[in-house]
Amino acid sequence: MAEKKISAKITRKITPVGKVAALAKPVLKKEVLVEKVTEVQEESETRVRAKRVCFFCQNKSNPSYVDLVSLRRFLTDRAKIVPKERSGICSKHQRKVAKHIKYARHLGLLPFVPKV
Repeated sequence: MAEKKISAKITRKITPVGKVAALAKPVLKKEVLVEKVTEVQEESETRVRAKRVCFFCQNKSNPSYVDLVSLRRFLTDRAKIVPKERSGICSKHQRKVAKHIKYARHLGLLPFVPKV
């Protein structure tokens, strides 16, 4: 059951002048691809990302284990705590949110796992 490795052979067509005609096309394709990649990179660099403001700092409030509506915003559909990068809240409030979600879970107000 030995498998043979089949390698692709490049066929070259030699013109009467002696130049290789088959090698010109792949080089042009590579140049086009390089141009497209640089255009995409330039577009992504020009986009300015809006700075996210912490939900709790903006409202001048603190998370509470009793306020289930605001705590559910920071849970995924699988009842996992959303990380700081995705939630957009500051480090101070992220720690408090995690602690209050855990309090609410132990009191039975929030689920540890989602319902199936």
